[in-house]
Amino acid sequence: MASNRQPPPYSKRLTVALFGKRAQLKNGIGKMILPNRPDAFDVTSNSFDTESNKSFKVINTPDFFDDRCLYPDQLIIDFMALSHPGPDLFILAIDSENTQEEKVVTQISKLQGIFGDNITAHLVVTLPDLECFHSLCHLKYRFNTQLAVASENLASECRKWCAERHSFHFNYVNYSEDVVIRRMAAMENISDKSLSYDGHAVCHCGTAGAEAMSPTISYVFAAPANEEAPQHDHGDGAHDSIFNIVLLGLTGTGKSASANTILTAGYPQLDSKHLFKSEPSSMPVTTRCEVKMMEKLFEREVRLVDTPDFFHDQLRNPQEHIDECKSYCKPGQCVVLLVLQLGRFTGIEWGILERLEKKLGWEIRESTIVLLTHGEDLKGNLEKFINAQEHLNNIVKLCGNRYHLFNNTSESKKQVTELIKKIPNYKDLFPKFSKHQNNDCCLC
Repeated sequence: MASNRQPPPYSKRLTVALFGKRAQLKNGIGKMILPNRPDAFDVTSNSFDTESNKSFKVINTPDFFDDRCLYPDQLIIDFMALSHPGPDLFILAIDSENTQEEKVVTQISKLQGIFGDNITAHLVVTLPDLECFHSLCHLKYRFNTQLAVASENLASECRKWCAERHSFHFNYVNYSEDVVIRRMAAMENISDKSLSYDGHAVCHCGTAGAEAMSPTISYVFAAPANEEAPQHDHGDGAHDSIFNIVLLGLTGTGKSASANTILTAGYPQLDSKHLFKSEPSSMPVTTRCEVKMMEKLFEREVRLVDTPDFFHDQLRNPQEHIDECKSYCKPGQCVVLLVLQLGRFTGIEWGILERLEKKLGWEIRESTIVLLTHGEDLKGNLEKFINAQEHLNNIVKLCGNRYHLFNNTSESKKQVTELIKKIPNYKDLFPKFSKHQNNDCCLC
């Protein structure tokens, strides 16, 4: 529906986001917008940097157009968190090596794919010279966007462009607003606000920031009051009769939170220091396989295994962790929970099942349940949501249509007992549990 409201006069501080492939060019444009900050913007192509004055907040972004980036979704979520609820203006800085029309169109289309087609109404494409400006001026009409050559008047031009339109707001079609809000809260604890993505992975610059995002993992497990505690186990898992529940997935999908949901279903009195370490982060919080033993819920010994992100560039000695995981993850001896975050299924997740199978050396799909997290974000029917997501639907089908949804903020045990029922041959694996369920002995 069209709005009759006039765009507001922009007397407030404006948020401007800089995109492009060449870091030095973006740095220069940032200095033009903040002419009283000559020391601002001196970053590499793999980092965020945010600078401001009374008139502008400028967010200099990493190279969003590098297809080698392993964590594009985390890059996008971080940007959305830094610019929430949305920047007033996007600037796409085209360098002299990428002025061919095909390359410019590709970059504009990439931004549309991420943030929606209407981004172009809030986009200014800056070109290196007047010759490029005249040769590409028809793109202004093709995309309904603004073209310009950056100059010393750029700050006043930015305010003029923003005065002609309402501010941009993210539509949260591809990413949940709750995820972005949680990421904002996590970022507030980072003293160094420059986020780096060196080596095509996510890392955080500065000692204080790194410590805030990657706390030390505790392996101490003490008994809560009046209850026998499960014990941490370092056995090789190869020849025992203990059944293993192994959680696999990428950083930030909710593996550790899901492991805690299962753990507290059997041991509700456990306090935080006895749980798996879990917090919102784009850096690996789980840095090795962690194991807790359970019995109460299943009425037999079960080993609950939380794993690191085997594909994260910041994981040290990944093969060592993969080999340890293999000792727990064997055909007929485990169920794999492939953890994916609801509303964040892009890029690297598309082929994750096949790549995990290659790492572990067998078709884990035969023993895998797709576990979707952040169930509180679901609007509507889960089955319809899965069917509408082509790549997610494909993974679910490869795993024999076994899937389950967790709300990790809920204390209800029912979501855990319903998950157990989806484990292949669960009645044979957990006969006492099955008997209680059939007799309506409520565990939830």
